[in-house]
Amino acid sequence: MPGPAVDINSYRKTPRKQRGRPRSPQWRLRIFQFALLAGVLGITARLYYLQIHQGSDLSSKAFVQRQKTNFLVHRGAITDRHGLPLAIDTTRYDIFVHPRLLKAPLDEAAKKLARITGKPEEKVYKLLTGKHPVVTVAKHLEREAVDQLQKLNWTGLDIVPRPFRHYPEGTMAAHLLGYVNTDTDGQGGVEQSQQNALTSTGKIPKPQLDGRGKTILLPHKGPTWDITPPLGRHVELTIDNSLQHLAEKELFAMAAHSQCSRATAIIADPNNGEILAWANYPTFDPNDYSKYPFGTLKNWAMVDVYQPGSTFKTVTISSGLDTGAIDEHVTFSDSGTLSIGNRTIHNSHGGNGSIDLLHLFIHSSNIGAAKVALRMTPKQFYDKLWDFGFGRKTGIDLPGESRGLLLNWKRWKALDQATTGFGQGAIAVTPLQLASAVATIGNNGTWVQPHLIRRTYDPRTGVTEKWTEPERRQVIKPEVAKLVSKLLADNITQGSQVAGKSVPGYRVADKTGTAQKVREGGRGYIGGQTIASFVGFLPYDDPQLLIMVAVDNPQTDGRWGNTVAGPVFNAIAREAARLLAIPESYKTEVVKGRFAGPDGKPVQLSEAPSTKYAAELQKVQKAPMKPPLPPGQH
Repeated sequence: MPGPAVDINSYRKTPRKQRGRPRSPQWRLRIFQFALLAGVLGITARLYYLQIHQGSDLSSKAFVQRQKTNFLVHRGAITDRHGLPLAIDTTRYDIFVHPRLLKAPLDEAAKKLARITGKPEEKVYKLLTGKHPVVTVAKHLEREAVDQLQKLNWTGLDIVPRPFRHYPEGTMAAHLLGYVNTDTDGQGGVEQSQQNALTSTGKIPKPQLDGRGKTILLPHKGPTWDITPPLGRHVELTIDNSLQHLAEKELFAMAAHSQCSRATAIIADPNNGEILAWANYPTFDPNDYSKYPFGTLKNWAMVDVYQPGSTFKTVTISSGLDTGAIDEHVTFSDSGTLSIGNRTIHNSHGGNGSIDLLHLFIHSSNIGAAKVALRMTPKQFYDKLWDFGFGRKTGIDLPGESRGLLLNWKRWKALDQATTGFGQGAIAVTPLQLASAVATIGNNGTWVQPHLIRRTYDPRTGVTEKWTEPERRQVIKPEVAKLVSKLLADNITQGSQVAGKSVPGYRVADKTGTAQKVREGGRGYIGGQTIASFVGFLPYDDPQLLIMVAVDNPQTDGRWGNTVAGPVFNAIAREAARLLAIPESYKTEVVKGRFAGPDGKPVQLSEAPSTKYAAELQKVQKAPMKPPLPPGQH
């Protein structure tokens, strides 16, 4: 049925706003336009930020990411100071098989692959018949085996070359070198601290690879790789291979004899801070690092701290003389005990009567050292210890160094100040820190930053790119250092200890220490456990060699620094002085197996606190040991 008729004329006369047509949503359109504009501006700003502001950084990251596949990228070598290689890169090969692409029967393929790779035939067959489309048959194969595999000319057999880090000296200097993990990243030691240098190829960049390891074609030409991939920078260490062998041999023999928990021996040049050798026990093999616990992998001599005991008296006396709190003629009354508040400190061997500085060292008087410490103000003593490098890192070029412990002087009580004077109280150090502090005395009062890296150079040209320039600072006056050096030398010649005397031809300045081990949590000491140490330098009037020995928790020879660490010092010092051709301080007169020392008294050349040590040393030299005891040959 048709609807009512509409008068067209009347509709046209009706105002536009009243016609019934929907209103145009202008406000919605404006909102959409503003949102669209904001989006465009946001995208533009983001593109500007990424391409302009962060463009270079992101390009560098992308460049590095495209080089993550370490396809025959060889790390630079690490050598000793004479160029003897300690860590080198070689090429090894990983073998991958696509079982479905093999033309040969799987049982026959398994037999041939097992024979060439040295893997069990049953294991190879199980891999080939499994569900995986690609299987890894072998890793790190030598070139000889790869040549045999290539002669098979099988499809489905992928041979992928990989860089392989090799340590030809085995366990030698393991804690200094560190190791390289499965991602070819350096872990610990020089491998970690010099990661960038060892992997730097200079002006010849690594090839850029896609996710499948194929080279990305670039529109521009750049430096190309030679047939042999370029090496990273070579790193030359300060250590001497012969001295490193010597230090490890002597330290490991004493460790086996004393049945200690761990030990360290540091040999350094006190004049320039170079580490000539650094042995740690127990050690590990960086070629097979995964078999060892973390505690063995870390360099405890720069990571863990201990209270140094009597070896610290050298620092206390030097500080007292330099601040003017005492002079060289000072004397002390040593009754064997000293009461401070409601606490009493003791000597280990009773009283010594009236003593001067020389006899303070000879008797290793705790009371005398405490009285020297108390004559300084807390701030004076603290500032000197800080200058000696305690409570802060030495800055050695190795990762993971501890800053040690030096309690702020504002928190010291009188007892803390007194006991710190003989190496307890408010102080805890690393063996490296203590070695550096005593080297300061031997170097006319100048502290030199210890360092292990001598230089970095380009292996193609041999041009040195970086020499290590250690930090230096004057800690005590030269005349004070000379006086303390003479006191330490007279302590050896006039004292009763054997350690330090059995170095014919040289006057040695040194100090023993037997430190109690602090309980976990820092409350009290562990009964029957000590850290025996011995630190000194020679010749005392022109030091060219510093040796620090620390033995943690020895079970034999009285657990004293003189009887445990001292023989290691003697053995190392005698041979190291000969290897370094250090001029003798005086002529040695040998009469029936004995020599006359600088004081004119005869000293037995082979004199040692225990004949068991010599016998143990011979065993170590003749036969290898199994971890955790290190092998006698490297």
